[in-house]
Amino acid sequence: MSRANLALKPQSFFQLFTLFTGVILLCCLLGIATRHLTFLASFWPANSVFLGLLIRFPQTRHPISFIGAAVGYLLADALQGTPFLLNLCLNSANLVYVITTLILYIKFNSYIRSTHQGYFYLTLFSFCCIGGLASSLFAASTLPYMNTQFSLGSFWIDFGYWFTAEIQNALLLLPAIISAPRFSEFKQQLIEFKTQTVQESLPLFAVIFSIAVGYYDNGPGSLLYPIAALIWCALRYRHFSVAIITSISCAFVIYHVSQNYLLLYPEQYLNNTISIRLGLIMMTIAPLTVSSINMVRSKLIQELQHTIAHDELTSSLTRRQFLQSVQLLQHQASNASQTTAFLMLDIDHFKQVNDNYGHQAGDLALQSCVQNIQALLAPNDLLGRLGGEEFAIFIADTNPDVVYQCAERIRQQVSNTPIQLDKKQQFSIQLSIGICICTPENQHSIEQLFKQADDALYQAKRQGRNQVVFST
Repeated sequence: MSRANLALKPQSFFQLFTLFTGVILLCCLLGIATRHLTFLASFWPANSVFLGLLIRFPQTRHPISFIGAAVGYLLADALQGTPFLLNLCLNSANLVYVITTLILYIKFNSYIRSTHQGYFYLTLFSFCCIGGLASSLFAASTLPYMNTQFSLGSFWIDFGYWFTAEIQNALLLLPAIISAPRFSEFKQQLIEFKTQTVQESLPLFAVIFSIAVGYYDNGPGSLLYPIAALIWCALRYRHFSVAIITSISCAFVIYHVSQNYLLLYPEQYLNNTISIRLGLIMMTIAPLTVSSINMVRSKLIQELQHTIAHDELTSSLTRRQFLQSVQLLQHQASNASQTTAFLMLDIDHFKQVNDNYGHQAGDLALQSCVQNIQALLAPNDLLGRLGGEEFAIFIADTNPDVVYQCAERIRQQVSNTPIQLDKKQQFSIQLSIGICICTPENQHSIEQLFKQADDALYQAKRQGRNQVVFST
C-alpha cells in the first residue's frame, strides 16, 4: 500500500467510495442503454473509465475504490432486474479485466517509462489484451451455466464478443483519460483549436470528409477511409486532441457499420461485429501510436533546443543564443521606438576563488551569481553567459534610472549572498557592471552595444571594481 493510501482519512474513504460508486453506476447505466436485442452492451465504458482513473490518479488505488466500484457495477444491473448470480458473474468478469490490467501496469510501469515512451500505448494495450483475455475466459466459461440470454451459444463467440468489446472500449476511452490535460491547459488548448487557421484545420476536415464518404459507402472498405486523415491529425495536433478525434471517429464508424450489418445480416451479426471491432482496433492504434511517438519526438527536440540555447552549468543563455535573441529584440525595440540597455557583468577576482577554494567552489560561485541575477530580472529580460565569469543582460523598454537601480540591486545582492562550501567555510563574490543605453535617437548595432558596455565594464574595473558604470 502506498503512502498516499496510508494517509487516507475516514472522510477520504467515504469520498473515494462515493466517487467510484457514482462514476461506475453512471457508466454502467450508459452501457446498458446500448444493449441490442439479447446481446451484451455494444459500448461498455465502465471498465475503461475505472481503469483510466486508477492509472491517471495513483492515490485512488485503494481497496475502498474497488469496493465502491463493485457496488456501482452490481447496483446498475440490479436496477435492470438482472438475477443476482448473473449480475455477480458479469461484474466479476469486469473486475477481473480491471485488476489484471492494473497489476500488469503497476508491475511494468517503471520499465515502460524507461524505454521509448512513444510505444506507451502499444504496451498499455498489450496489458489490456491480457486483462481482456482473462476477463473473456472467465465470462465465456461461466455464462453458459447462468441460463441467460447473454450466452451466445458458442464458447468462442462469447469469448470473441467479450474480448473485442473490452479492447474496443479501452482504445476509445483510455487514451483520452490518461492524456487529459489540467483544466487551465485544456482551456488553452481549446482556445488554440478555436483560433486555428483554415490550413491548420485541414486534417480535421479530412477526417470529417472521410467519415462522411464512409457513411454513404456501406462497403467493407469504408472502415479504413479515415485512417490517413487520422494519421495526418496525429502529426499536426496535440496528443489529447488526437485521442478525442480518434475516439469520436472510431465510435461513429463502429456504431454505423454495426447497425448496418445488424439490419442487413442479423444472422451474421455476431461474427461481423467481432470482425468490425478487430479492424477498428487496428485502425485506432495507428494514429495514437504515431501521435505518441510524435509527442516524444517534439519533447526531445525541445529539450535539445533548450540544451543548445542554455549554458549547462548556470542555465543562462549561451553566448550565441543570447546575441541572436538580443539582435531580434533590439530590432523590435527600434521599430517601437523603445529605449534598451545592454549590461556587461564580470565577477571580480574570480581566479582567486578558483585558486583559494578550488574549481568546484568556482562553479558554485557562478551558479549563485546567476540565481541572484535571475531573481531580480523581469521575465522578458535576457541573461547570457558570454564565457568564463563574464555575463551579459539585455533589458528592453526601459530608462537609465531603472537600469541603474536594477544593476545596483544585482551588485548588492550578489555581494551580500554568502556561498557556503561546508558547515564551517563560506565566501562571497563581487560584481563589476558596465551599462550601455540605446535610445530611439541613438541606435547602435549589436557589436557597438557590446563594445560600449564592455568599455564601461573595464572602466568599473579600473576604478576599483564592485561598482556600476555607464558608458560615455
